[in-house]
Amino acid sequence: MTKVDFYNVECTVSDPSYVYFDTCIIKAVNRTYKYFTMIAKFPRRQPVDNISMTFALLRRANGYKPFLYNFTVDCCKYMKKRNNPVINYFHSWFEKYSTINRTCPYAAHDEVVDKLPVSHINRMTTEILPVPQGQYVFHTSWYFYNTKIAIVKLFVQIM
Repeated sequence: MTKVDFYNVECTVSDPSYVYFDTCIIKAVNRTYKYFTMIAKFPRRQPVDNISMTFALLRRANGYKPFLYNFTVDCCKYMKKRNNPVINYFHSWFEKYSTINRTCPYAAHDEVVDKLPVSHINRMTTEILPVPQGQYVFHTSWYFYNTKIAIVKLFVQIM
């Protein structure tokens, strides 16, 4: 039986006037329950209506190399229509556990991914779309007005 495990997370910011991370952790409650939580704060008072995100699935093989997916999404456009099946699949990974589920503009408040359990990611990556064993990084780069503002990397191992 294939199993997914979180083993690291990195949240970095290039411009804290747009966003900063209050929390970005993986917490192991016990041997069977581990989750990811991220709280991104937007101190900016002006609403942002031009947001894009680059997603890459990287697999470790003499360094991390692109594997299967590497795409850019106009987040505002996607949230209005939600008509892309690949993006819908990846959005379903965290949609139930997140406040990142509405249309633009985004203003001064928190965006949260709260207690995303490894068991949910396990189901999404082993039952729905099987992925080979190995170490992976879910790498996202976030852009406001085409300027990179943050990078979130979630490291997982599929055993």
